[in-house]
Amino acid sequence: MKNILVAGALGAIIGSTQASAADFECSADSLMKHVGEQTQQIEAYIASSDDPQQTQQELASMARGLRENGRVSNHDEEMKKLASGADFQPSQSFCDDMQTTMSAIQSYMESHPH
Repeated sequence: MKNILVAGALGAIIGSTQASAADFECSADSLMKHVGEQTQQIEAYIASSDDPQQTQQELASMARGLRENGRVSNHDEEMKKLASGADFQPSQSFCDDMQTTMSAIQSYMESHPH
């Protein structure tokens, strides 16, 4: 649950864990796996920062910007299902937008090292 809350806070609206289109299976289990892996990276990135709260806010702002700029859509209902652990088949749009968000977060962390 903590993993989904972190991802949700970062705009969800991952690198050795970054999924390519070929290996990013569009299923709730796959999304949970990738979100969990990236959450560990995000937590380590924030923890290594001189100002963890500011770093978390910057990541959240960057992720929110994806939605505000139209790069990803609002998938609140599917995110709620994922966060609850429900067994459901996510839409391809949700999977694509999760992958876009996770890739953008990874790129941000790589281009803003501590």
